[in-house]
Amino acid sequence: MYRIIADNKEINAANLSEWLIEYKNLIMPKRKLLGDYYDGKNEIIKQNAVQGRPNYSINVNMAKYITDVATGYTFGKPLTYSVAKDENKKLLNILLSVCSENYTEELDYHLGGDMSVYGIAYQLVYPDKNSKTGVKFKRLEPLRTFMVADNSIEENVICAVYFHDYIENKQCKTRVYLWDEENIYTFDGFSNSFSLSTKTKHLMGQIPVIESLNNDDGFGDFQMILDLLDSLNLMISNNTDDLQSVSNAILAVSGGKLGEEEIKQINKYKVANLPTGANMQWVIKNTNTEGVFGQIQHLLNFIFQISMVPDLSDDAFAGNLSGVAMQFKMWGIDQLWTSKIRKYKTCVNKRNEMTLRILGINEKTANEIQVNFYKNLPENMAQDYEIAKNLTGVISLKTILKNLSIVEDAENEYKLIQEEKQNKETISNP
Repeated sequence: MYRIIADNKEINAANLSEWLIEYKNLIMPKRKLLGDYYDGKNEIIKQNAVQGRPNYSINVNMAKYITDVATGYTFGKPLTYSVAKDENKKLLNILLSVCSENYTEELDYHLGGDMSVYGIAYQLVYPDKNSKTGVKFKRLEPLRTFMVADNSIEENVICAVYFHDYIENKQCKTRVYLWDEENIYTFDGFSNSFSLSTKTKHLMGQIPVIESLNNDDGFGDFQMILDLLDSLNLMISNNTDDLQSVSNAILAVSGGKLGEEEIKQINKYKVANLPTGANMQWVIKNTNTEGVFGQIQHLLNFIFQISMVPDLSDDAFAGNLSGVAMQFKMWGIDQLWTSKIRKYKTCVNKRNEMTLRILGINEKTANEIQVNFYKNLPENMAQDYEIAKNLTGVISLKTILKNLSIVEDAENEYKLIQEEKQNKETISNP
């Protein structure tokens, strides 16, 4: 569940209060839990330990690892824009100027992180007279943003809601911004009691908040393996307790009695002078180190398998794997990549449409702009050379360029090659 489904579509203070209560009770706690896992603040639930004995809570933050790897793989290399027709170059340059001013490389990466953690991300597009291009993009915090949809079979989005708390006269209040297809509303209040403050036209033609899903279900990348993450943390914490217990082992003496002075002498000289027939030995908990290590490895294997994120500590990544073997290793995260870019590409196209509308340009021309995504893989010059050598004459040059890791913009690289070719022909045939 990532949206509020409303029976009443009217925008008013009473409905807003109801939507906020439902969001805070049903959706927000789940998002906060996922955020805590990423921050390494999730609780490690252990049985009560004996007072005075080791009781470690070690958080192996695999949630952050999964998100950082998946986000870096998808958004580590900035997406680019291109056009097929020269007549659209001016349009492209305008869009690139807006993207540059709004630092979309950083914005896209941050939104990709939100998608990975919470399963969803939000961004706002709005006109800004104080900016050079007149267009601003803003990331909205998923913990304070949600969409409201109607209860029809289409679940059409009614509005987007963003809220934040502030202090006024030593009282904590809440301000809510709400966008529908025509207006932007602001509500102020506290304790879920609100009143309308402003209502203005935004002239965007649609809700200016863009919702980006991580996948069809709106799940985060580690949401399905929380139990495995808990088990891993518990296993490592308990094992650390056991190892520390060995250091704090009890020295048992049988067949004799040691006084306080004798114990001091033993600790000082490390020699025990025991009566005849007496015996000393350490009382420790038997630990099965191999069994513990095997269980931890099983948990890690399940975590990597289900999250579809590769284990970068695998020796195979340090060796000279063939291209086919490496593709097999990366097959899982490639499926994540495909799902993410399919969803996010639609959102970028929507952002481009809104941008052009603000600038007074026909928003349908956004279809002329191609959005390109790249996998953030280590560059393999030798493999690139083999691809170029073996496929030249078999497939088009443009297709070859798109499959070379060192080429970020295949269209631009193709044009540069053609220009160099024409220059050489001009020199050869003056």
